[in-house]
Amino acid sequence: MTTNRQYFDPTHLVREVRELLHAHGLDTDRPGDQRLASTAASMLLRALGVTPAMDGVDALARAMDKPWVEADDAAAEYRAPSN
Repeated sequence: MTTNRQYFDPTHLVREVRELLHAHGLDTDRPGDQRLASTAASMLLRALGVTPAMDGVDALARAMDKPWVEADDAAAEYRAPSN
């Protein structure tokens, strides 16, 4: 038995939901927790039998937006100081 997996980008879902809410007169321009919204979108997709997955080109572009040095520095902020 073969199963055809379905994929959808959770950030695309968040964007479409914001547009839908805006069309219904709701304000979605306020700053919110983007990570929470993305996690919730991924959970919704999984619940509907769709695998959350970002387009490979988009994923690479996002990774390149933040240089490795900055990522290392950000991680260093959370490390416990050595004695």
